[in-house]
Amino acid sequence: MSLEQNRKSNNNVAAELDLTNFATYEDYLDTHVTPQDLMYLEDQDLVRQVVELGYKGKELLSREEFEERKKRILEGPKVVEKKEERLVSLGKDVDDFPLLKALAKREEYVRNGKLAV
Repeated sequence: MSLEQNRKSNNNVAAELDLTNFATYEDYLDTHVTPQDLMYLEDQDLVRQVVELGYKGKELLSREEFEERKKRILEGPKVVEKKEERLVSLGKDVDDFPLLKALAKREEYVRNGKLAV
């Protein structure tokens, strides 16, 4: 990863972490509104629309992107449940096959990492 890609990645992480500071998308838009905007337009909702449409020239998240990223941040990393692995040899009649019998005997130890093949 180049230095610039790493910097962009760090900026994205910082931006996503900042999203937790906003209760709503409107609060997020309000951080991009200046007092001068309010002075000229005199309507908070109108100023928000101007900011949301991108007329201020800043890269902003759309409402959908904001909600998706905020939800992803609040949920945290997904936890993968480890499902129980059954032994293949369990319940098999391997008495007539010496190789299969030897493998069945070692299977549990190999799966648990107590024995290397």
